[in-house]
Amino acid sequence: MGDTLESLEQKRDHLYGQLRETGDFRRGIISVLYRKCGKKNCACAQEGHPGHGPLHLWNTTIKGKSYAKSVKLGPELQKYLEEIANRHRFVKLCEELVETNERICDLRPVPEIKDDQELAGLKKKLPEAVYEEIQKEIGRIVSRYVAEKKVSGRMDLESFEMSIRSSMHQIGGRMLEALVNADGGDYRGRTIPCDQGHQYEFVGYRRKDLLTVLGPVVVRRAYYLDRECGTGYCPKDRALDIEGTSYSAGVRRMMSKVGAYRSFGLGQEDLYELAGIRVSAKEVERVSERVGGQVEAFHAREAEAALSDKIVPIKPIPRMYVCLDGTGVPVVKNETEGRQGKGEDGQAKTREAKLGCVFTQTGVDEERRPVRDEESTSYTGAIEPAEAFGSRIYQEAKRRGLDRAAEVCVLGDGALWIWNHAEEQFYGATQIVDLYHAREHYWSVARACFGQKKENLRQWTEDRRRELDGGRVEEVIRAIKLLTSLPGCDKAVCEREVGYFERNRERMRYADFRSRGLFVGSGVLEAGCRTVIGQRLKQSGMHWTVKGANRIIALRCSLLSNRWEDFWQNRACA
Repeated sequence: MGDTLESLEQKRDHLYGQLRETGDFRRGIISVLYRKCGKKNCACAQEGHPGHGPLHLWNTTIKGKSYAKSVKLGPELQKYLEEIANRHRFVKLCEELVETNERICDLRPVPEIKDDQELAGLKKKLPEAVYEEIQKEIGRIVSRYVAEKKVSGRMDLESFEMSIRSSMHQIGGRMLEALVNADGGDYRGRTIPCDQGHQYEFVGYRRKDLLTVLGPVVVRRAYYLDRECGTGYCPKDRALDIEGTSYSAGVRRMMSKVGAYRSFGLGQEDLYELAGIRVSAKEVERVSERVGGQVEAFHAREAEAALSDKIVPIKPIPRMYVCLDGTGVPVVKNETEGRQGKGEDGQAKTREAKLGCVFTQTGVDEERRPVRDEESTSYTGAIEPAEAFGSRIYQEAKRRGLDRAAEVCVLGDGALWIWNHAEEQFYGATQIVDLYHAREHYWSVARACFGQKKENLRQWTEDRRRELDGGRVEEVIRAIKLLTSLPGCDKAVCEREVGYFERNRERMRYADFRSRGLFVGSGVLEAGCRTVIGQRLKQSGMHWTVKGANRIIALRCSLLSNRWEDFWQNRACA
C-alpha cells in the first residue's frame, strides 16, 4: 500500500532533522598509495614489493580543477574520512528529500473551495465550536465556585484543580475530534490498490470510538473492501497509527510505560490518578505486552543495521565494558515442564532471564578509581538460550560502537556460558570475574569448614580477601587445599571451589586490573538485575509466561537505556 500524505510529511520533517545533524563535510576521496624510491639496495626494489606506504592522499575535482593533499595517519585521516562520509550522507539525504517532496506534491489534493463565503465559514467553524465549549466549561466552573463559597466560605483548591483539568481535557478532546475528522473521513476515491494486486473498493464510512489522552473521541473513516481477499481496510487507521486498537498512540505510550514500571493493577490506578484515563488492569497488560513486542522488533532492526555497518560512525571509545549475568524469574507451571529445579520436589519454579549491560569509561578520578561515563549504560535481556543471548549482547555492543573501542572488557561471574561467549564474540577482550562474586566462593569454603568457629572463619576469610584483592589467586587455591586435611571439612565444597579459582585465575588479577584503571566489579549489572528484572518481574505472587516476561523486559531495557523516545519517534516517522 502506498504512503499517505501524512506519513510522507512526517518523513520529510525527519529528513530535515537529519540534515541539520549532518555536521561538517567535504568533497573528495581518500586514496591509498604506495611508492618505490628508486634505490637499488632498498627493499622496495625487490620483485613483488608494493613500495613504501601506505600514503593517504585526499583528492577532488572542483569546476574542472583537481586538488590534492597528503593526509597524516591518525586524527587528521579520521577527520577527513568522517567529513567525506558526512558528505555522502548529505547527498543521499538531499536526494531522498527531493523524492519525498515530489511524492508529497503528487498526493496533496487541490483545494476545492466554492467561494469566499465557504472559505470564511471553514475558518470560523472550528474556533467557534471550541469557543462555545470553553464558554460552557467556564460557566460551570464559576457556578460551582460561587456555590461552594456560599456553603463553606472557602475554596477547595485540590478539587478545583482536578475539575479544571477535566474541563481542559474535554475542550481539547472536542478540538482534537474536529481536527481528526477535518478530512471528512480520508476518502481516497472509489478504489485503491491492494498489496496482492487486487483493488480495494470503497464501501462507506465507519465510526471508531478512540480513547485519547484528552478523553474519548469519535473518528470517521472511509472503509474499503478487497472482495477477492475478503479483507477490509481503513487507510485513516494506518495514518493515525490506530490499526487494531481503540487507544491512541499517546494512550498506548502511557499504558505501556506504567505497565513497565508497576504491576498492571497499580498501573491502572496511576493512569486514572495522574492522567484521568480509565482502563482495566487487563487492558494495561495487553497493551504493555503488545508495545513490548514492538520495542523488541525496533531494537532488532537497529541491531541488524549495526551488524550491516549502516550506523553513522561516532567518535572513538577509549574503553567499553560488556557485562553479563542472569537471574531467575518466576513463571507459570507450563513454562518449566521437564526442567530440573533446586527445590525439594526437583521441579523448577523459575526461568533464567539473561541480562547484558554495555557502558563506557573515559577516565579515572583523583584516586585512580575508574569512573563510568555518565548516561553511557544500556541494557538488553531476555529469557532465551545462551546462544541466542550471545548474539543479542554482541549486537548491542556493535550498536554501541564495539568496532571503535580501543579496549574491551568483559565482566561476569564464573558461569561458563559467559566466558564461552566472551571468547567467541569478544575475542581479545580483557576478561574479569566480578570480585564480589569471587569472594562468595572462598566464603562458601569458610562456612563449610569452620562452621560456628567465628574467630577462625573471620581470620581465614580476611587473609583470603587480601590475597584475592592482590590478584594472588594461587595463594587462595593453596589455602583452600590445606583445609581439606582438617577434620569435619567438606572436601566436596573445597574441591569444587578450587576448580572455580583454577579455571578463572587469569580473570582474577585484580591488582593488575586496578593498576590499569579498570572496573573489577559488575556493580552496574548487579544493580541492573535488580532494577531491570527484579523490581518488576520478581514481586510477590507474580508468575509470568516467557513471552510476557520478555516483552516487559524489552520495555524496561528501552526505558532504562534512554531509548524510549527513539522508539516512539521511529513509529511517528515510519
